[in-house]
Amino acid sequence: MPESLTRPTLPTFSWIGHLKEDDRDLLSSYGEFFPGHPGNVIIEEGAQQTEVFVVISGELEVHAKQEDGTDTLLARVGPGETLGEISLFDPGPAAATVTAVEFSQLWRIADADLLQFMIDNPGAGNVLLRTLASILAQRLRQMNPRAFGLSTYAVVDSPEAKAPAPLPPVPLDPMPEPENNPVEPPVEVSVGTGKKLSTKTQAVPDPDDLPPIQG
Repeated sequence: MPESLTRPTLPTFSWIGHLKEDDRDLLSSYGEFFPGHPGNVIIEEGAQQTEVFVVISGELEVHAKQEDGTDTLLARVGPGETLGEISLFDPGPAAATVTAVEFSQLWRIADADLLQFMIDNPGAGNVLLRTLASILAQRLRQMNPRAFGLSTYAVVDSPEAKAPAPLPPVPLDPMPEPENNPVEPPVEVSVGTGKKLSTKTQAVPDPDDLPPIQG
């Protein structure tokens, strides 16, 4: 493959492929196309991730450091695949290093610019959000099906979970003895029409005893 950009355009598949052609062309103007030569680091593990990448052509490798300092190959990434989209929903440091292993054509867009595209174009933005959310859900399910299943329920029974210890009883203060006070007479309340009503707040009526509301 020649090491030059050949009129790159956004792919008609993957999450961007759900957009119409004019929406894809417009979205491409919010980001930029750039070449990745063999050995170029596209994303560095630990660096703050603020961009989304799309592979137009070529191949990249994803590596992550282990606790013993060795690098482990996690995946190979090819045309149409996306990198860094998690930063759009949860900004933070990159969890792996992405390196071009052959000449590749890529497109990148800053998270802020992608969000601006969604604001400027709500119809296309809704399509992108739904598609990205679906991709992330699929990756989570493939990575850990059990964790994905548990995350969809508010309450999960676990045979390994122990019942919490009962709370100690709370001592209650003794109820005061009732005072032999005489019942106060109803209070006369005057309303704007000149009619007088008696309030009897000492006795709360039973809702079943109240007359029905007239329409």
